[in-house]
Amino acid sequence: MSVKMYYSAEAPIEVLKGQKIAVIGYGSQGHAHARNLKESGLDVVVGLKEGSKSRAVAEGDGLKVASVADAVKSADVVMIATPDTGQKALYERDIAPNLKEGALLLFAHGFNIHFGQVEPPPGVDTLLVAPKGPGHLVRSEFEKGGGVPALIATGPGASDETFKLGLAYAKGIGGTRGGVIQTTIA
Repeated sequence: MSVKMYYSAEAPIEVLKGQKIAVIGYGSQGHAHARNLKESGLDVVVGLKEGSKSRAVAEGDGLKVASVADAVKSADVVMIATPDTGQKALYERDIAPNLKEGALLLFAHGFNIHFGQVEPPPGVDTLLVAPKGPGHLVRSEFEKGGGVPALIATGPGASDETFKLGLAYAKGIGGTRGGVIQTTIA
């Protein structure tokens, strides 16, 4: 099997224009994703739990902030960028009940989707867009005009359109500047 690398020219960001992207979490990956996507001209809201210390930080960075439930309700694309250990409970409590039919559910790490801790409903495609570096590097490379390479993988039954949206997302965070490798969620 040959490895396919995707770069910026193969990832038109326009497919995400007009869509609302909710980045859930504002830690290592979440802050980099949200800021880079916003600076790439996309409509981003950060979903954080009530009382999170990250709310003031995200707002100070010029981002819209909402509760996780409200961010998900309005989103066409939902990126879960929270620690693996709390994703199942967060998904069941705040994400699953508010996920729009036809929304795209993304993960910055494949553990919970691969091991069945998060089970999206029918009609919701899943996708992994995983930078191969910590969030501070994803952010600093983006600011310098570069990018951290990333992995991309679609979940079972995902459409070709889902893959295109994933490449656009990877471009929005700077991943296609370094190269994006198609793989599996496993």
